Amino acid sequence: MPRLYFCLRLLAVAVAFPAILVYILLATLAHPVAAVRYQFRTPLRIWMGALDWVRGIPVGYSYWEQYEAPSMLDEIVVHHDD
Repeated sequence: MPRLYFCLRLLAVAVAFPAILVYILLATLAHPVAAVRYQFRTPLRIWMGALDWVRGIPVGYSYWEQYEAPSMLDEIVVHHDD
């Protein structure tokens, strides 16, 4: 059953892929300066959120884990050194 659920979610993303792509493009084009300043993190965050949904994990978790958590952990380490 979990495999079927995963396949259905993957199919849903495959069917909605054009809409997801248009949404990513619009989000990038709506704020081009911010997109360049933040190294296109918004489109990456949106796409990783879609993949998180397919995998069944909380949306945004893998983006947070890969891009935001390391800097947060560095800040925590600095506070413990004081």
